[in-house]
Order: sequence, then structure tokens, then C-alpha cells
Amino acid sequence: MKLEHIHYSGEANEAFWHEELDDIGRYLRLAAEFGCAKEGEDCRRELEASLAHVKERFEKLVLAARDPDEPDDLPSILALRPAGPRRLLGRLPADYGERLRGAFYGRMAGCTLGAALEFEPISAAKSWAERFGDSYPLTDYWSEVRYPDAPHYIVGKKRDLTRGGMDAVPPDDDTIYTLLALLAMERCGADFTAEQLAEIWKRYLPLGRDWVDGGEKGCWWGERSMLKNLLAGIPLPEAGVKGNPNLQGIAAWTRADAYGYVFPGNPEKAAALAYRDASVNHRRNGVYGSMFMAASIAAAFAVDDPLEAVRIGLTEIPENCLFAEGIRWALAQSPKNYQEAHDITWARYRGMFNGSALTNAIHVVMGLAIGGGDFTKTIGETVAMSGDNDCTGATAGSILGAVIGLSAIPEHWIRPFHGRMHVYLKETPEYLPLEEVCGRLEALSRRFCGEA
Repeated sequence: MKLEHIHYSGEANEAFWHEELDDIGRYLRLAAEFGCAKEGEDCRRELEASLAHVKERFEKLVLAARDPDEPDDLPSILALRPAGPRRLLGRLPADYGERLRGAFYGRMAGCTLGAALEFEPISAAKSWAERFGDSYPLTDYWSEVRYPDAPHYIVGKKRDLTRGGMDAVPPDDDTIYTLLALLAMERCGADFTAEQLAEIWKRYLPLGRDWVDGGEKGCWWGERSMLKNLLAGIPLPEAGVKGNPNLQGIAAWTRADAYGYVFPGNPEKAAALAYRDASVNHRRNGVYGSMFMAASIAAAFAVDDPLEAVRIGLTEIPENCLFAEGIRWALAQSPKNYQEAHDITWARYRGMFNGSALTNAIHVVMGLAIGGGDFTKTIGETVAMSGDNDCTGATAGSILGAVIGLSAIPEHWIRPFHGRMHVYLKETPEYLPLEEVCGRLEALSRRFCGEA
């Protein structure tokens, strides 16, 4: 069992490091006040050099690690999969357009619901809901948010996430990644290379500015480090891993939905495209998470139960990897609500990064189980579990939406979008009509499936 070999030594040290770094900042100010600012800056540069050296050692350590159950190359991954259907449909389903829109609009709704209090602890989120007069779990978009005038992804404000302040799908990196995958497939086809994907990122995705500059970022974590490296002239594969401790993070599977959308009923092919996307800056379970989500979404177009889609998704990743073990465990649980789901997940994976591919995927699976096919309950309970809950809400909405179709999603989740989405990509209008995006996805699917 993979979990038995994992010991998270860093959890207890997080508060320590936060305090230590805060002390360093205060010492720098104190040195200036005492008239020794130059010597203080020398100390700071020495610390930065030492930290860079330690990060390089960590990077070499993890990239050199090997596990026969968790390979990084696609042929080895495919050889370790359990038996599976590989392909469920020979052609597009008759209700493809309805299911595609259910998945796409469901993703937009789940993302928007979760983004207002992303990573907020459950206790704090419940307190804000009580203060605003909203239910918890939520059954509609937030009526208010903290700091409504704060920036939100370059072109937006936090108030855009409220049901009264929304004029479109609010900007978010998790919706932008769906568009990036669409652009990659439109321009380079279904067999795009890692290098072609990198060019798409460089051309369309803005870095944005850090908070300290009074701006807002366009991407985070491993995606931000990769884009910085690419823009600095560092080629793949180094650009994807240099300075990137997020190799098993959630972000790769937030980029996977479009591959399931354009290959409905073909989980094997959807997973293959997700591999090509994810492997530019993820490894091992970070990659498997993307393959799993793409395969699950593709399967959702051909089944009547979202958990059946999840089980099919498991057949496209190594059977004995940490990610697969965790999803099988999640499927065997029966939490009654978001709080139980949160508690049992973190009792088992205490110390794991809160932005990990696995723990957040477990929240998606448990949210689908608790929701029982009800869209509002599914995204509400999933988002209420905390974690990276704009990502988890988006993917839960995507999988369930592909199963139930757009007409089964309550209107109050769709109406505030006014038929469009905010976009902050370069060379792209500020708004895109939602139906235009769905039409482009459908055109790709028909082209790739030979049904144009």
C-alpha cells in the first residue's frame, strides 16, 4: 500500500518557517533603522543563495526518484493499467450537444461557486456564509464576498463572483485552461506536441503581475514557474520542472476537461491527450490525476452514473499508483456530508499539500457520491469541503453535467452568466460567448471523430 510508505515530515514545520521568514523581514527593517542596511542586505543575499542551493538539491532528489509502479513515460503507464473498456462509443452520442453543454456550463458554475473562498477553512467559510445570510453548503452563488473591490485574475473584481455582481462567467485560471486546451487542439490538432503546447502558452497566457506590484496573476504554482522559464528561453523539458515543487499538484487535472469534451466515450484517447498536456510540468501522480479526470469526463458522456465514469477513469492510470489507491479508497467510503468527507480525507492524508492532485480529486469523488445526481447538492457539498475548491467544484460540475445534460442544471446557475465568459488571454476578446466556445468544442469533436 503506497500510503504506508509516506511520512509527511513538513507539516509541523510550516508554522516554524512562516515565523522564521517573518523574523528575517523584520531584521531587515531593523538593520535599516539601526544604520546597517548594507550589511543587512548582504545577509539577505546570502540567505537567498543558500535557499536556491537547497531547492536545487530537492529538485535533483525528486527527479531522480524512481518507483516501478509510478512511471513517467506513456508506454510504461499504459502497460500498468488494469483492464478497461478503452472506448465506450463508436460515434458521437445522439445527445452529445446537450451533454457537452451540461459539462461545460457545469464547469463554469462549479468554478464560480468555489472561487469566492478558495482554500478557506470550513469554519471560516461557514462564518462568512452566516454573516452574509447564505446557506452552507451553498445552494446559489454568494450574495456577498469579502473585499469586493480586490482584483480577480487581471480583468475582474471579487464582486464578479456574487450573484448580483456577475455579468459573465468571472475570470479564473481554471476556465482559461479549458480555452488554452481548445486553442492547442484547434491550431495543432489532436496530436499536438509538448513544444507546440508551450508555444500556445507563451503566445496567449499572460503572467500578470504579483500582488506586491498591485496587480494580479494569470497563473499560479507550477504553471507560473513554467511560463516564466519558457519566457526566459529555457526549453522543455527543463522549463517544466525547474523551480517547480508542484509536480504532483492539482493544476494538471484542471487543464484536462477539454480533452474529455472532444473525445466523448473515448477515455483512452482523452487520457492520452491529457498525458501530453500534463507531462510538460507534472510527474507521476500529478500526470495520472490529469489522465484520470480526462478519462472520467470522456466516460461521463456514455454512462448514466457519474461514479461509473470515475471507475472507468481509474482504468486509464497505473493500477497500483498512489492516486489510484486513493480514488479506490474514496469510492469505498460513505460520508454523509462535506464535513465527514473532509475529516476522513485529512485523517488519512494528514500532511499532504492542500493543493495536491489526490486529496482534491478525492473531494470531487466524494462530492459526486454525496450529491447523488443532484447538481446543486453536488457542487455545493464539493465546494464546502474546502481545499482548492474552485477546481473541485468545476470538475465535479463537469463530470455530473456530462451525465445529466444542460437541461438538468437549475437555471439559477446559468442565468447570471448572460451567455458569455470573461477572458484574459492575449490576442483574445475580453468576453467570449459561451455558445461560441461550445460550438468550437463540438466542431473539434466532429472533426476528430470523422463526423464533420
